Amino acid sequence: MKKADLNALEKTLAHLPVDLKQRLANQLLGQINAQAQTLLETAKSRHLCPHCGHEHVVKWGHSGGLQRYRCQSLTCQKTFNAVTGTSLAKLHHRNKWFDYLRCMRDSLTLRVSAFRVGIDLKTAFRWRHRFLMASANANANALSGIVEVDETFFAESCKGKRNITHRRSRKRGGQSNRKHKGDKIPVLIARDRNGNISDLMDPALNKTTVHAFLTPIINRDSILCSDGHSWYKTFSKSQGIAHHRLITLDNQRVIGKEYHIQNVNSYMSRLKGWIARFNGVGTAYLPSYLAWRRLFECAQPTEEAWLRIAIGANQQSMPT
Repeated sequence: MKKADLNALEKTLAHLPVDLKQRLANQLLGQINAQAQTLLETAKSRHLCPHCGHEHVVKWGHSGGLQRYRCQSLTCQKTFNAVTGTSLAKLHHRNKWFDYLRCMRDSLTLRVSAFRVGIDLKTAFRWRHRFLMASANANANALSGIVEVDETFFAESCKGKRNITHRRSRKRGGQSNRKHKGDKIPVLIARDRNGNISDLMDPALNKTTVHAFLTPIINRDSILCSDGHSWYKTFSKSQGIAHHRLITLDNQRVIGKEYHIQNVNSYMSRLKGWIARFNGVGTAYLPSYLAWRRLFECAQPTEEAWLRIAIGANQQSMPT
């Protein structure tokens, strides 16, 4: 629709009575939410049974508003639908998924999201991590060109645990000891100049884990920029990758005007500022929040795009 037509439509709607505006709003919202079910059926075709991988499947009625299919393998014969084998399997209230994804797009807290959508707080928590599961698993993003890498730290949080045995509990989520690294969870973040990001959360971060993380994602023609840590020096040497070390103690922050780690440090600053709104993220769920932030760095995802991401990771083509 052209901008002039859109402006004319807005002016027409502005003169409608309040009750008619509310009726139109409800109808539009219903159509938007109905798109979730349509996307589930059409996002990606599927030819393989999610249970055994067999190619021959047939339509087998409907259940819960979704088309069901049956595997024709004599040893399987199981039925499935568009979300079987995906992170959204067995979730209810599909008519509210788009409303909830709008809350995630706006980075709202669980309580606010649950209130807006009209769902239980536990349901809001379950949906958040189901919608983020595919993105959290798809973390091995290829990096090329000038790649910056650095570490940051998050305070360890045992949210959801009834018993804490390895340390004293903090009163109502109090601050961790800034001088004690045992209270911190290290996160390694690698980012290239095109905005592609990969991250690794590992409480026992060491040379072996760093090398295993970076090897499959960094192109050998890349140039690695890092701080002075020896992990990156040995990695670059073993992989034959050009490497520039920025050693802060020597007041060396930029080499040749273009080799620095300011982009990845800027991303870390945005990440820390964004994640602070959730008043402490449980360490067990930190990878999901890292994936959530990565989505915002690439592009602000629409509700449709987010739903495709959630169901596309394990989807194959379905018969028509």
